Amino acid sequence: MFNACHPALTGLSDDARERFIARTAWHEWGHALSIVRCTAEDVAAGRRLLVLAPTAVANHVRAAAYLPSEYTHELVAETYATLVERRQQGELGRPQWLNEEIYELVRRVSGWPNPDA
Repeated sequence: MFNACHPALTGLSDDARERFIARTAWHEWGHALSIVRCTAEDVAAGRRLLVLAPTAVANHVRAAAYLPSEYTHELVAETYATLVERRQQGELGRPQWLNEEIYELVRRVSGWPNPDA
């Protein structure tokens, strides 16, 4: 899945390499969940959701030149990977900086638990 000689991994500590690989794996799992579980309406909402996304995420999606039909899947994948990282650090629930609609979309398509339930 990963090329051990990839430039992004060069010079990383073992811990940083593990975090990089884990985040990439969670991102790709988020893609898989999104592709299988997002509705046509979710995908059609991609442009609108991109406006609601955190600036860094929105800028990443725009810079990568994804098609509008891919926006929702990228947002779900990136948000899912971020939520997994936060959970591993003991941070539960919706971060204040994350739009509630995007959070609820990710929860619905990924089965992410509701920390208030």
